[in-house]
Amino acid sequence: MSESRLTVESLVSSISDLPSLPQAALRVIELTDNSASTALTIASVLAQDQALAVKVLRLANSAYYGLSRKVSTLQDAVVVLGMRTVRNLALVASSYPWMVKPVAGYDLGPKQLFCHSFGVATGAQLVARYCRFANPDEAFTAGLMCDIGKIAMSSCLEGSVHRIVEAAQNFCLSFDLAERQLFGFDHAEVGEYLARSWNFPAQAIEAIRYHHAPQTIQKWNPIVDCVHVGDYLTSIMGFGLGADGMQYIFDDSTLERLSMKAEDLDQVVNEFVEQYEAYERNFEELQAA
Repeated sequence: MSESRLTVESLVSSISDLPSLPQAALRVIELTDNSASTALTIASVLAQDQALAVKVLRLANSAYYGLSRKVSTLQDAVVVLGMRTVRNLALVASSYPWMVKPVAGYDLGPKQLFCHSFGVATGAQLVARYCRFANPDEAFTAGLMCDIGKIAMSSCLEGSVHRIVEAAQNFCLSFDLAERQLFGFDHAEVGEYLARSWNFPAQAIEAIRYHHAPQTIQKWNPIVDCVHVGDYLTSIMGFGLGADGMQYIFDDSTLERLSMKAEDLDQVVNEFVEQYEAYERNFEELQAA
């Protein structure tokens, strides 16, 4: 298939081992966006996937949350931690198996995509808490999934990623613009396509699509800006950098829209490192389950 005729749809349809999420996780995402949902409803859906349920309970009881008592049932976990937190635990648990695999097209080794994606999620969540314009748990969801398009595009880039790197450097382009120059689309657009196929919340879909270009969105979505800042923080910390590395442009106007100053960002960076390391200590819970 020639690059000039390649489309997002044809790319996705040509890949046999695309990432997928369990039906239980997808249903939980849908239910947590519905104000009529209850803890019992969420717990009942998770219980339909025993492996996922075990992972969620292990994460809920991890040291990070510091609960005063052991959470023994899924319903307890939803009541104590909240629906959206449990949704994020389900997303982390169900995406972990394919996010820790190498993504050769982007020169990402084992676990590097997960480390970067989890970093973006953590950073976006912190920014949302700090600025109070967006729901922190929704920002986490969008941040975790912002680079899923890389998995689908990896096969296209194997052996040719150097061309994108060179184009970005030679013509002073960001990596995503260089991708678009070569293929007509970038990994963010592919990620948007996958997120739509999974019926993700609209704000999360927008954040996946525009996380490298928040200034191009027509109507302001604060989650897009939170994810953009989270991605920047994760990159400057060096978490999960691949061939694209630091070849993305940070949009300073995101801080203005979020009513943040440079010194505010410094404070978020300090909290980011502490929280990421606290989460990281519990990754073994995912591997053990």
